[in-house]
Amino acid sequence: MAQFKVKLGTGEGDVTERVVHGTSLQEVKAHYTNEGYFVFYVKPQYDLSGMIGLRRKIPVRRFILFNREFRGLLKAGLPVLESLDILLRRMKKSNLRDLLEQIREQISKGAALSEAFASFSDLIPRYYPALLQAGEQSGNLVEVLERFIVQEERLRRTRKKFIQSLTYPMILLLAAMGALYIMLTRAMPEFASMYENSNEALPWSTALVISFSEVVNSYFGTFSALLAATVIGGFVAAQTPKGIQALENLLRRVPLVGTLWMLQNQNIFARTLRLLLNGGVPLTQAINTLSGAIPSRSLAVQLKAVQRDVESGNKFQEALETHTFLDESVGEMVRVGEETGTLEEMLEYLADNGEEQAEDMLELISNLIAPVVLLMVGMLIAFLVLSMYLPMFNSYELMGR
Repeated sequence: MAQFKVKLGTGEGDVTERVVHGTSLQEVKAHYTNEGYFVFYVKPQYDLSGMIGLRRKIPVRRFILFNREFRGLLKAGLPVLESLDILLRRMKKSNLRDLLEQIREQISKGAALSEAFASFSDLIPRYYPALLQAGEQSGNLVEVLERFIVQEERLRRTRKKFIQSLTYPMILLLAAMGALYIMLTRAMPEFASMYENSNEALPWSTALVISFSEVVNSYFGTFSALLAATVIGGFVAAQTPKGIQALENLLRRVPLVGTLWMLQNQNIFARTLRLLLNGGVPLTQAINTLSGAIPSRSLAVQLKAVQRDVESGNKFQEALETHTFLDESVGEMVRVGEETGTLEEMLEYLADNGEEQAEDMLELISNLIAPVVLLMVGMLIAFLVLSMYLPMFNSYELMGR
C-alpha cells in the first residue's frame, strides 16, 4: 500500500494532518469524505527509504515503550479505544503516532486490534498481530503483551551486543584502509622518486611495495569503481529473494560470525515459536507466522516447507531436520517435546541455552577478532614503513664503511 499525506478539517473546526496508507489518492479522499471530514488535500508521500527497498519500520525501542504503556492501561481495566486515546494525546508527531491513529480509526469501525495491526505488519514485528489475535481469543491480551515485551527486550539487547562486538574491529579496519591509502598514494611515490636515480639495487620488499604503489595509483579509479559496483550490486541483490539467500549462504560459511548468525536465528526461532504456542496459536499457524518474522530469508523459505509437511501429517521434528539448517539439537529437543507434551518447555530450554552460547561467542569475537585485526594492521604498516626506509639504512651503512 502507498503512503499519502492528508490535511483534514472536522466539523468542530479542528485541522489536522496525517500520513496514511491507501491503494490510491481517490480511495483515501473518498474514505475521509464519507467519514465526515473536509479534505483540504491528499498528496502522495514519497519515502526515499521505501524507494530503495528499506522499510521505515517503527523503532523497536519506541514500539516496546508503547506496548509497555498500553499493557499498563489495559491492566488497569481501560478499554482498548480509551487506552489508545490516552496514549495518542501524550504522543508527539512520529511515524508511530501516524500508525496508531490509523489503528484507532479501524478499531472504531469495528475491527479487532489484531486485525488493525495486521494491515501494517511491514512496520512492526511480523508475529505481533498473531500474538494479539491469540490474546484476544483466549482473553489474556495483557499477559500476551507482557510476553511480547520481554521477548523484544531480549532480542534488542542481543542485537546491541552483536553490533558492539563488531564495532571496534570495523573501526580498526577502516583506520587501516585510510593509513594504507595515504602511505601507498602519497608517501611511497615520494620515496620512489628519491630512489629512482640511485644506482643501488633496492631491497626486494621496497621494490615490491613500490610496484604495488604504482599499480594502486594507476588504477585507483578502476578499483574504486569496481568496489562501488560490488557494493551496489550486493545491495540490489539483497532486495531479491534469490540474492538474499545467496548472501546468507555465503555468510553462513564465514568463521565465527556465520556460526553466530545461525545461532541467533535459531534462538529467535525457538523463543518466538514458544511465545506463539504459549499464546494459544496452533502449530501450523505459528510456523507460518514465524516464517514471516524470522530474520533469515533462507530459513523463512525452509519453514514454509516445514509447514507443508506438518499440515500433511508429518512430524514437526522430521520436517525441521529435512528442510532447515537448524542444529540437530533443535530437532532432538522438538522430538522430546512432542513425545512428552512439553514442546514449549523444550523450546524455552533451547532458547536459554542458545542465548548463553551466543553470549560466549560474542565475547570470543570481541576478545579475539579485535586483537588479531590490530596485530595484522600493525604488522602490515610496520612492513610498509621498513620497506620505505630500508634503502636509507643501507646507504648509511655503506657511507659508514
